[in-house]
Amino acid sequence: MKVLLVHNPTAGGGRAGRLVPEVAARLAADGVEAERHQTLSLEDARLAACQAATSFDAVVAVGGDGTVGACAAGLADAAPVRPEGSGGPPGGSPGEPGTRAALGVIPAGGGNDAARSLGLPAGDPLAAAGLLTRLHRRPADLASVAGRAYLNVAGAGFDSEVNRIANHRLGWAGNRPRYVGAVLAELVVGRTAQFRLSLGGQATELRGWLVAVANGPSYGGGMLVAPQASLADGLLEVVVISGIGKLEFLRTFPKVFSGRHVEHPAVAVHRAARVELDADRPLAVYADGEPAGILPATFEVRRAAITVLAADPAPGFPAATTN
Repeated sequence: MKVLLVHNPTAGGGRAGRLVPEVAARLAADGVEAERHQTLSLEDARLAACQAATSFDAVVAVGGDGTVGACAAGLADAAPVRPEGSGGPPGGSPGEPGTRAALGVIPAGGGNDAARSLGLPAGDPLAAAGLLTRLHRRPADLASVAGRAYLNVAGAGFDSEVNRIANHRLGWAGNRPRYVGAVLAELVVGRTAQFRLSLGGQATELRGWLVAVANGPSYGGGMLVAPQASLADGLLEVVVISGIGKLEFLRTFPKVFSGRHVEHPAVAVHRAARVELDADRPLAVYADGEPAGILPATFEVRRAAITVLAADPAPGFPAATTN
């Protein structure tokens, strides 16, 4: 097995850069030939993945969810994979003519929600590296907004401000504490917005705290905002939290780590392949923790756009079966 390690040396406060030699050694012990590509920009990571798509068995993102999304975008832009029902496993087999490298993940960033969706140990990058040769190739959807691809969750409103605070003010804190701290900080000054939402051409208006457009189930370091979201159904799961009071929001928030917040009457869940979103003010949009413009915005999903290396079972594939 031949892989390209695309690593962001600044991810996780420099953790990704320090880990690469150990990751490469761990892979070598399993007979994996690993080349390295150091990147300092998401566009460079995208290009590296795209160029490697037909000459490697896997492109392995070593870093955070931003690096993972950039590598996923590069692979999606490369040659198409073998379609399902063509006589071989989804995505083809490594080394076959016309097939494309799979996306692998070594979690070394802040949230590491892509690793969670793929059933990998999000807090242990070396353990994830040790699993690489035993993972299954699975076709996966890829979402996009404002030209930015994302594997997990994008959205606008309260959660976007939380992302901004977590990234720019609380970067020194641990994964979960910084997001929880950012939530509490935003609750002090945050306010609801009047959203205009179109799902598959059906438009509605509502007042709410946030609209999360999910391809995978979690964001923010394990917050299961869309617990039933699947990477393999060709749909986006749209979670809307209506305009409840701040105290009730604070009571409900801890349930997001178990996914039980969706049981609250103020939380609505929809599904669509295309989502158009606007608001009464220019709210920022974040995708997998990275800024992706401001509203209005259109979110779309490309079904089976990439092949990923995933455990079985994995949260991002609720009905996963072994290939």
